[in-house]
Amino acid sequence: MFLFEGERYTVGLWDLIWGWLTDPSPKAGHGAPAPDGGHTATMTDDAPEENADEAAGEPPWYRPSDAVYTTLYDYPRPTLSSEALALENALAHQLDGHDLTLPPLPRVAEKVLKDLRSRKSSFNLIARHVAEDQVIAGAVLRMANSPLYRGRDKIQSLQPAVVRLGTNSIKTLMMHQSLRAVSAGFKGRTAHYAAAVWLNSQASAFVMRQLAPLRGIDVDDAFMIGLLHDIGNVVVLRQAAQHTQIADLQISQEEFDYICHECHQEFGELIADAWALPEHLKTIISTHHTYPEPDNPLRTEILLIHACDMICALLGYGPPQPYDLLESRAVADLGLDDNRDFLDVLDVLPGEVDDLLDAL
Repeated sequence: MFLFEGERYTVGLWDLIWGWLTDPSPKAGHGAPAPDGGHTATMTDDAPEENADEAAGEPPWYRPSDAVYTTLYDYPRPTLSSEALALENALAHQLDGHDLTLPPLPRVAEKVLKDLRSRKSSFNLIARHVAEDQVIAGAVLRMANSPLYRGRDKIQSLQPAVVRLGTNSIKTLMMHQSLRAVSAGFKGRTAHYAAAVWLNSQASAFVMRQLAPLRGIDVDDAFMIGLLHDIGNVVVLRQAAQHTQIADLQISQEEFDYICHECHQEFGELIADAWALPEHLKTIISTHHTYPEPDNPLRTEILLIHACDMICALLGYGPPQPYDLLESRAVADLGLDDNRDFLDVLDVLPGEVDDLLDAL
């Protein structure tokens, strides 16, 4: 994961989006992008087509002048310091099944998600469980009263708020709050890494949500995929925090990024099992860095993740790499390389991201 400078990035992007949506004053704003990549990188020799920005002497952000990569960057193994090697060995020990403690699903979120899976569930029961956690209850009310859902009257109680949102949005909100909970509470240097992991997950979720309609993917499902596909990084954070309790953790950003990339899919799969996530989401979490074969039933979703991670890197919400997005393999296989709607999304995305972050 990429470490962002400045304490302002510790605020959750999703909370910022809600604040912006519920503010009646007009302003430009939207969401953002994020995480790391992985897979073999290739070079592109074709010259980009000229557009308005290039005619003005500036290439578009998604085709930088130094663009060379058309697949996700494959992290080479750096020379690891003794502390980084100790962290890596501790994580390998956990993957072998020794002393592995996974982050638990928060109690209220676990109840609500169980309710949503039950045929005997009701909105009234869900509302009663939501009421047990003030933070989650407040998030439900804010979301129900945002312009995305707001009706004629403002909702002030949970049961009608849950009804207005519906099961899909409630499910997405529960997973968001769960990731927020397990990404919080870190101290020292680890807190900076945790803030970056948290922000990257929010940004990736938003970008996936923006891309989903272009290929007929449900926007709530896409948001969930973007939010959780790198959730295995939380295990790296927890192990790093244990090391920090013994001595101040001194590893470089490059080392931390590499260790996250090295093992987050395996740990993500374990968390998916522990949290009883849907099978398709578990598969995506555990395999998303492998380029999907044509017969893969989740091919479109995984290709969108590849495009999303490239976008995030180009916009600075992940380790920066010089991708040529329109020449990339994933974008071509998605049929978006000459899609006008896709270009329209790309054209406004940087300004949308900047507007949101400037509001922090």
